[in-house]
Amino acid sequence: MEHYTEIARLRIELELTDPLVWRRVDVPLDLRLRRVHEVIQAVFDWTGSHLHQFEVEGRLYGRPEIMGEDLGETSLYSDRNVKLGKILERLEPGAEEFLYTYDFGDSWEHWIGVEQTFAPEAGVEYPVLVDGARRAPPEDIGGPPGFAELLDALQDENHPDREDLVEFLGPEPFDPDDMQLDKVEAMLSRIRRSRRKGPAKGSRMTTNKVWTSVR
Repeated sequence: MEHYTEIARLRIELELTDPLVWRRVDVPLDLRLRRVHEVIQAVFDWTGSHLHQFEVEGRLYGRPEIMGEDLGETSLYSDRNVKLGKILERLEPGAEEFLYTYDFGDSWEHWIGVEQTFAPEAGVEYPVLVDGARRAPPEDIGGPPGFAELLDALQDENHPDREDLVEFLGPEPFDPDDMQLDKVEAMLSRIRRSRRKGPAKGSRMTTNKVWTSVR
Protein backbone atom coordinates (compact mmCIF):
# COMPACT_ATOMS: atom_id res chain seq x y z
CA MET A 1 0.00 0.00 0.00
CA GLU A 2 1.22 3.49 -0.84
CA HIS A 3 3.05 5.52 1.80
CA TYR A 4 2.30 9.23 2.01
CA THR A 5 4.40 11.68 4.00
CA GLU A 6 2.49 14.96 3.59
CA ILE A 7 -0.15 16.56 5.79
CA ALA A 8 -3.58 17.64 4.55
CA ARG A 9 -5.39 20.60 6.07
CA LEU A 10 -9.09 19.72 6.05
CA ARG A 11 -11.96 22.11 6.46
CA ILE A 12 -14.93 20.17 7.87
CA GLU A 13 -18.35 21.78 7.99
CA LEU A 14 -21.43 20.32 9.61
CA GLU A 15 -24.09 20.93 6.99
CA LEU A 16 -27.41 22.64 7.77
CA THR A 17 -26.21 24.18 11.04
CA ASP A 18 -26.85 27.87 11.60
CA PRO A 19 -24.62 29.36 12.92
CA LEU A 20 -22.20 27.05 11.14
CA VAL A 21 -20.39 24.38 13.18
CA TRP A 22 -17.00 23.72 11.59
CA ARG A 23 -13.44 22.56 12.22
CA ARG A 24 -10.06 22.88 10.54
CA VAL A 25 -7.72 19.97 11.24
CA ASP A 26 -4.32 18.83 9.99
CA VAL A 27 -4.11 15.09 9.32
CA PRO A 28 -1.48 12.86 7.71
CA LEU A 29 -2.28 11.70 4.19
CA ASP A 30 -1.13 8.28 5.35
CA LEU A 31 -4.19 7.87 7.60
CA ARG A 32 -6.71 5.26 6.56
CA LEU A 33 -10.27 6.55 6.24
CA ARG A 34 -11.33 4.61 9.34
CA ARG A 35 -8.82 6.64 11.33
CA VAL A 36 -10.01 9.86 9.62
CA HIS A 37 -13.45 8.90 10.92
CA GLU A 38 -11.99 8.72 14.42
CA VAL A 39 -10.42 12.16 13.98
CA ILE A 40 -13.76 13.65 12.90
CA GLN A 41 -15.44 12.04 15.90
CA ALA A 42 -12.79 13.58 18.13
CA VAL A 43 -12.87 17.16 16.84
CA PHE A 44 -16.69 17.29 16.90
CA ASP A 45 -16.86 15.51 20.27
CA TRP A 46 -19.14 12.84 18.81
CA THR A 47 -19.39 9.53 20.68
CA GLY A 48 -18.90 7.10 17.78
CA SER A 49 -22.04 5.24 18.85
CA HIS A 50 -23.64 5.32 15.36
CA LEU A 51 -22.70 4.13 11.88
CA HIS A 52 -20.91 6.32 9.37
CA GLN A 53 -19.84 6.44 5.76
CA PHE A 54 -17.70 8.49 3.39
CA GLU A 55 -18.86 9.35 -0.11
CA VAL A 56 -16.09 10.15 -2.60
CA GLU A 57 -17.00 10.71 -6.25
CA GLY A 58 -20.05 8.47 -5.88
CA ARG A 59 -18.12 5.67 -4.16
CA LEU A 60 -19.05 4.74 -0.58
CA TYR A 61 -16.69 3.71 2.21
CA GLY A 62 -17.72 2.56 5.65
CA ARG A 63 -18.15 -0.64 7.65
CA PRO A 64 -19.33 -3.42 5.34
CA GLU A 65 -18.66 -5.90 8.15
CA ILE A 66 -21.73 -4.37 9.82
CA MET A 67 -23.74 -2.82 7.00
CA GLY A 68 -23.00 -5.37 4.30
CA GLU A 69 -21.16 -4.83 1.04
CA ASP A 70 -24.24 -4.37 -1.17
CA LEU A 71 -26.36 -1.25 -0.65
CA GLY A 72 -28.78 -1.79 -3.48
CA GLU A 73 -27.24 -0.30 -6.59
CA THR A 74 -24.13 0.85 -4.72
CA SER A 75 -21.31 -1.17 -3.18
CA LEU A 76 -19.88 -0.28 0.22
CA TYR A 77 -16.10 -0.53 0.51
CA SER A 78 -14.22 -0.80 3.77
CA ASP A 79 -12.76 2.45 5.03
CA ARG A 80 -10.03 0.39 6.71
CA ASN A 81 -8.48 -0.49 3.35
CA VAL A 82 -7.88 2.94 1.78
CA LYS A 83 -5.71 5.86 2.80
CA LEU A 84 -6.68 9.52 2.69
CA GLY A 85 -3.90 10.23 0.20
CA LYS A 86 -5.28 7.65 -2.22
CA ILE A 87 -8.74 9.20 -1.95
CA LEU A 88 -7.40 12.65 -2.74
CA GLU A 89 -5.62 11.33 -5.82
CA ARG A 90 -9.02 10.42 -7.24
CA LEU A 91 -10.46 13.92 -6.86
CA GLU A 92 -10.34 16.59 -9.51
CA PRO A 93 -7.70 19.30 -8.86
CA GLY A 94 -9.43 22.37 -7.48
CA ALA A 95 -12.47 20.33 -6.40
CA GLU A 96 -10.92 18.27 -3.63
CA GLU A 97 -13.93 17.67 -1.44
CA PHE A 98 -16.00 14.76 -0.22
CA LEU A 99 -18.82 13.91 2.19
CA TYR A 100 -18.87 12.19 5.57
CA THR A 101 -22.18 11.14 7.13
CA TYR A 102 -22.55 10.13 10.76
CA ASP A 103 -25.69 8.57 12.28
CA PHE A 104 -28.13 7.58 9.55
CA GLY A 105 -31.06 8.46 11.83
CA ASP A 106 -30.08 12.07 12.53
CA SER A 107 -28.09 12.22 9.26
CA TRP A 108 -25.26 14.51 10.24
CA GLU A 109 -23.59 15.34 6.93
CA HIS A 110 -20.10 16.81 7.03
CA TRP A 111 -18.68 18.56 3.97
CA ILE A 112 -14.90 18.06 3.86
CA GLY A 113 -12.67 20.23 1.72
CA VAL A 114 -8.90 20.03 1.34
CA GLU A 115 -7.45 23.51 1.79
CA GLN A 116 -3.80 22.59 1.26
CA THR A 117 -1.18 19.89 1.67
CA PHE A 118 2.27 20.50 3.13
CA ALA A 119 5.28 18.80 4.66
CA PRO A 120 4.92 17.96 8.35
CA GLU A 121 6.47 20.39 10.79
CA ALA A 122 9.39 19.10 12.83
CA GLY A 123 8.36 18.23 16.36
CA VAL A 124 4.61 18.33 15.66
CA GLU A 125 2.52 15.19 16.06
CA TYR A 126 -0.60 14.83 13.97
CA PRO A 127 -3.59 15.01 13.82
CA VAL A 128 -3.93 18.56 15.17
CA LEU A 129 -7.00 20.75 15.55
CA VAL A 130 -6.13 24.15 14.05
CA ASP A 131 -9.34 26.17 14.09
CA GLY A 132 -13.10 25.92 14.29
CA ALA A 133 -16.28 27.34 15.77
CA ARG A 134 -19.27 26.24 17.80
CA ARG A 135 -20.05 23.10 19.73
CA ALA A 136 -21.38 20.12 17.79
CA PRO A 137 -24.98 19.05 18.44
CA PRO A 138 -25.75 16.51 21.15
CA GLU A 139 -26.17 12.92 20.00
CA ASP A 140 -29.72 11.84 19.12
CA ILE A 141 -31.16 15.37 19.19
CA GLY A 142 -33.08 14.77 15.95
CA GLY A 143 -30.74 15.98 13.24
CA PRO A 144 -30.43 19.59 12.06
CA PRO A 145 -34.13 20.42 12.76
CA GLY A 146 -33.86 19.09 16.32
CA PHE A 147 -30.62 20.98 16.90
CA ALA A 148 -32.15 24.22 15.61
CA GLU A 149 -35.08 23.74 18.00
CA LEU A 150 -32.66 23.13 20.88
CA LEU A 151 -30.79 26.36 20.15
CA ASP A 152 -34.07 28.27 20.02
CA ALA A 153 -35.18 26.76 23.32
CA LEU A 154 -31.91 27.64 25.04
CA GLN A 155 -32.39 31.27 24.03
CA ASP A 156 -36.11 31.48 24.84
CA GLU A 157 -37.23 30.73 28.38
CA ASN A 158 -40.84 30.62 27.14
CA HIS A 159 -40.17 28.03 24.43
CA PRO A 160 -42.87 25.34 24.77
CA ASP A 161 -40.33 22.49 24.65
CA ARG A 162 -37.60 24.12 26.71
CA GLU A 163 -38.17 21.98 29.81
CA ASP A 164 -38.14 18.70 27.88
CA LEU A 165 -35.04 19.68 25.92
CA VAL A 166 -33.15 20.78 29.01
CA GLU A 167 -34.07 17.47 30.64
CA PHE A 168 -32.80 15.65 27.54
CA LEU A 169 -29.42 17.39 27.85
CA GLY A 170 -28.98 16.12 31.39
CA PRO A 171 -27.01 17.81 34.19
CA GLU A 172 -24.16 19.12 32.01
CA PRO A 173 -24.86 22.64 30.65
CA PHE A 174 -24.80 22.98 26.87
CA ASP A 175 -22.92 26.07 25.71
CA PRO A 176 -23.20 26.37 21.89
CA ASP A 177 -19.99 28.44 21.78
CA ASP A 178 -17.88 25.96 23.75
CA MET A 179 -15.98 23.58 21.45
CA GLN A 180 -15.07 21.31 24.39
CA LEU A 181 -11.38 21.75 23.65
CA ASP A 182 -10.20 19.73 26.64
CA LYS A 183 -12.21 16.70 25.50
CA VAL A 184 -11.16 17.17 21.89
CA GLU A 185 -7.49 17.35 22.77
CA ALA A 186 -7.75 14.28 25.00
CA MET A 187 -9.28 12.27 22.14
CA LEU A 188 -6.74 13.50 19.60
CA SER A 189 -3.98 12.67 22.05
CA ARG A 190 -5.22 9.07 22.21
CA ILE A 191 -5.20 8.89 18.42
CA ARG A 192 -1.65 10.24 18.28
CA ARG A 193 -0.59 7.80 20.98
CA SER A 194 -2.01 4.88 19.03
CA ARG A 195 0.20 5.86 16.07
CA ARG A 196 3.36 5.34 18.06
CA LYS A 197 4.70 3.81 21.24
CA GLY A 198 5.10 5.65 24.49
CA PRO A 199 3.10 8.40 26.26
CA ALA A 200 1.40 11.07 24.17
CA LYS A 201 3.32 14.28 23.61
CA GLY A 202 1.82 17.73 23.49
CA SER A 203 0.37 19.48 20.45
CA ARG A 204 -0.28 22.96 19.19
CA MET A 205 -3.63 23.06 20.98
CA THR A 206 -2.49 24.97 24.05
CA THR A 207 -5.14 27.67 24.20
CA ASN A 208 -8.62 27.79 25.67
CA LYS A 209 -9.72 30.15 22.91
CA VAL A 210 -13.10 29.38 21.35
CA TRP A 211 -12.95 30.51 17.72
CA THR A 212 -15.85 32.40 16.21
CA SER A 213 -14.70 32.62 12.59
CA VAL A 214 -17.35 32.19 9.92
CA ARG A 215 -17.29 30.38 6.61
